[in-house]
Amino acid sequence: MSQQIKHFYEFGEFRIDVTKRRLLRGGEVVSLTPKAFDVLLALAEQSGRMIEKDELMQKVWPNTAVEENNLTQNIYTLRKIFGESRNDSRYIATVPGLGYRFVAEVRRIPFNDEEVTIQEKTEARIVLAETLVEDNGELWSSPVLPVAVTPPLLPAPTKPHRINKKVAGSLAALAILLVMATTYISSKYWRTTPPPEPFRELSVNQLTRTGTTACTAISPDGKHIVYSVREADRESLWMRQLATGSAQQIVSPEEATYQKLTFSHDGNYLYFVKRKLGDHDNVLYKMAALGGIPTQLYAGIEPFIALSPDDRQLTFTRHSASESLLIVANADGSEERQLAARPLTDYFKVPTWSPDGKLIACSTGSGDGIQSSLVGVSLEDGKQKPLTAAKWSWTRWAEWLADGSGLLLTARDLPQQPIQIWYISYPEGEARRVTNDSKDYYSLSLTADSKTLAATQTQLLSEIWVTSLDNSSAAKKLTFGTGYYSDVCFAADGRIVYSSLESGNADLWRMNADGTQKQQLTTAASVDTHQTVSRDGRYIVFASDRAGAFNIWRMNSDGSHPLRLTSGSGEKYPQCSLDGKWVIYNSVVSEDSLYGLWKVPIEGGQPVLVSSQSHHPAVSPDGKRIAYFDRDQLSRIRHKIMIISFASAQPEQVVNLPPDMPLVPEVRWTADSQALLYAAEHQGVSDIWMQPLDGKPAKQLTNLKMEGRLIFDVSPDGKRLVLTRRLWTFDLVLLSNFRSE
Repeated sequence: MSQQIKHFYEFGEFRIDVTKRRLLRGGEVVSLTPKAFDVLLALAEQSGRMIEKDELMQKVWPNTAVEENNLTQNIYTLRKIFGESRNDSRYIATVPGLGYRFVAEVRRIPFNDEEVTIQEKTEARIVLAETLVEDNGELWSSPVLPVAVTPPLLPAPTKPHRINKKVAGSLAALAILLVMATTYISSKYWRTTPPPEPFRELSVNQLTRTGTTACTAISPDGKHIVYSVREADRESLWMRQLATGSAQQIVSPEEATYQKLTFSHDGNYLYFVKRKLGDHDNVLYKMAALGGIPTQLYAGIEPFIALSPDDRQLTFTRHSASESLLIVANADGSEERQLAARPLTDYFKVPTWSPDGKLIACSTGSGDGIQSSLVGVSLEDGKQKPLTAAKWSWTRWAEWLADGSGLLLTARDLPQQPIQIWYISYPEGEARRVTNDSKDYYSLSLTADSKTLAATQTQLLSEIWVTSLDNSSAAKKLTFGTGYYSDVCFAADGRIVYSSLESGNADLWRMNADGTQKQQLTTAASVDTHQTVSRDGRYIVFASDRAGAFNIWRMNSDGSHPLRLTSGSGEKYPQCSLDGKWVIYNSVVSEDSLYGLWKVPIEGGQPVLVSSQSHHPAVSPDGKRIAYFDRDQLSRIRHKIMIISFASAQPEQVVNLPPDMPLVPEVRWTADSQALLYAAEHQGVSDIWMQPLDGKPAKQLTNLKMEGRLIFDVSPDGKRLVLTRRLWTFDLVLLSNFRSE
């Protein structure tokens, strides 16, 4: 009969003995209350993952109603033992408003009750160690192949045990065989899985673990790093000295967001783009690098800028009503000129100036799932050329290497995949992935020698909730863990259809309204999302890229008999008409319009253009009207909903929304078709708001007190809400030891 395997958890100088329920520091027992031990064990078991307060309290106090203060007090006790504070998170990091994350590296060490200890002049024991590896945000134990020979883990007995020489010899021989076998396996393993190219010695150092770092820039000499910190709806700028780790605030918190931070090449000045809450315009500022009074340079630009190598010029993008423009101007804001233009369906994103000053590279694209790329624009004549033949589902940040031999780009191959860092050689255009992990990379900033890269690394936290429109305080969470949930909707029978990466692929699922009886509906190697259910419950209509581009598909409510309804490109956000005959959806119309409104027969047929401008359409319950968010091309901020006739597509009403709240561009109707529902952020938390169509002011319907983006749907009877809460955490990392050969 095999013996039961038990484990220790080790981190720093501490060890958790799970079996005996005790914490050890250097072999000495640390006094802990039972509940403080339970809190520590729950955090250590899921090291690296943020655990919400509710989930943690449910683990520690199951089936018991306790105040949050009990959890707070135990966290305080643990921090006191670890010798840290809330702002010095070497072990436990607070994710403001959400929960806690155990940030120290945890090793899982198995042991056996009958483990043999050999004592001669010194004592040692042989263990097969395990480490925790990350896979799509989950932590799993994975064996480390080399055998670890460590000092004794428990106090030695006062009198050493005498062991027969033959037994000792056999044990020693067995130990040697284990070492030889493990060494062979280890060497074979490393021979068959070489480190990734082209940056073979890349090292990653995480600098923050609070989840609140939004964007960053590293100084040219690599000695300082500037980053923004977001708490609720306020952001501040901080300067950190990398050698000492000390940080100081250089811009006080205010109700604004920072989009781009850039050092001048001499390191004396800092440029940043900021947008105040409620404003439509992004504004470019310049200030002394170590702090001071910012000077405004530009307003009404897109949030990303780049400086020329001599710091005398800068480039940025600006969108008009019909096209995307790349602008070049003097660094003081004078002599602005248009260098190049692109259609809004493939607009300029993040520019970066080549080291020789002759070329501006810029990521391009539009929505996720529509081909995106990297282009170069000549400073001499404004001509554009592709810098690589590679295409991605989505691109964002671009940075030139100092010697001009290539660029770094953040991009993802397919929708729902993590945004990774890529290397594109220049002028060859060969694209290779630099990173390969489960987290997204947002902003990038290189030192002058391109040996160190500062980046913000993001992670998505998501879950599904249900609540009553009459009593949102009774909201119930249906999912726990990291399922990466996205779109969600009600079926006609009250069940919930949702999209998730639970299976490792972006599939559609169905479950009861209480979260039970989950059933996977799609299994194709594709991204299936934006689902909706016909009013009679017969069909689920959804967007999928299983045919190579995003199209509208239909299947039976049990997932059987999928049928492709459209064959264009970038077709998303379907909704069914009241009579069940039509599906309306968004699709790329032309180079001048990113999304148009189309309809197609649900049984199949020829698509018909309804309107040239819409975003996330919704059909009213009475079937008479369509509402959608209007995209303001100049500001690209959505504060207006258009209502048109379903039959004639003629405009009927324009609904203006409060301008001081960030909105999610999705709209739903109330059951009586007399008001619109939408999700908006106010004072740092998101809720569902109602806008009556009779001109009365908007009203907050829920009091969920949730951070993050809400994607929601209303039940057929108009009494319940199902919603997905999606929150991105941002942390600062340094990547170094680049090798591009």
